[in-house]
Amino acid sequence: MSSSAWDAVAFKPAGWGPGSHRRISELRPLPSRSATAPCLRPGLLLLLGVVALLAGPAARLVAADLAGAPPPGANVEPPRSPIELRDRPVLGSATAGIVVVEVSSFKCTHCRAFHEKILPTLREHYINPGKVQWVVLNASDDSADQFSKIFALARCAFRQGKYWEMLDSLFAVAHRAPSFLEDLIARSSHIDRNELDICLRDRTLRNAIAGDFADYARLKVRGTPTFLIRKLSRNGQQTETTIAGAQTLEYFQRVLDEMLKAP
Repeated sequence: MSSSAWDAVAFKPAGWGPGSHRRISELRPLPSRSATAPCLRPGLLLLLGVVALLAGPAARLVAADLAGAPPPGANVEPPRSPIELRDRPVLGSATAGIVVVEVSSFKCTHCRAFHEKILPTLREHYINPGKVQWVVLNASDDSADQFSKIFALARCAFRQGKYWEMLDSLFAVAHRAPSFLEDLIARSSHIDRNELDICLRDRTLRNAIAGDFADYARLKVRGTPTFLIRKLSRNGQQTETTIAGAQTLEYFQRVLDEMLKAP
């Protein structure tokens, strides 16, 4: 990655594995003519952080942390997601060299724009060919949102295996009154109304949503959309990149291409 494209400064992100980081850089992107303001709190900067971890002789990758490099001749595991993949929408191969965790809220207009205008191309060129695994964490920085009907409906759509089919509809109705939301989603031909009713009454549903918001708080992201990107090299070195806020398709392609080219 050339110095002309990125301006490196010291930065330490929180929530990405205590005690495991040795050398940390934040890479600030060049201004983009079509980039728009993120759904972040006022005064926050767009950031792109790249983290290089020093390798050790007897390490293994667990959960979100890399203790060091694998011994010579060992098989290198694919990078692990910084969150558990339990009951989460996932696209792409589990053996992909890059894992992206998208932190997204249905009430965020930039999150909706990303799914409508950018993700389809990323899915075609990076996810479907097996280069990238895409994981979604639906939550927000407003803890009251975990009691919002839209997050419950999204969870129920996921349990029916229809999350991706219903995603456009979930974004479209997110700001409607709660009394209308359930009926609007239930009208979809993708959703079984009886299963939906059972799901919404299931006590484990609330726990699952609370777990999503707990993961959001643990990762200490600063708003939505945020994209946490991780790659593990063959020598055991791990690279972590954070894209915060709305960006262009070209911006995402540039970041993913640079990470794919990295040894």
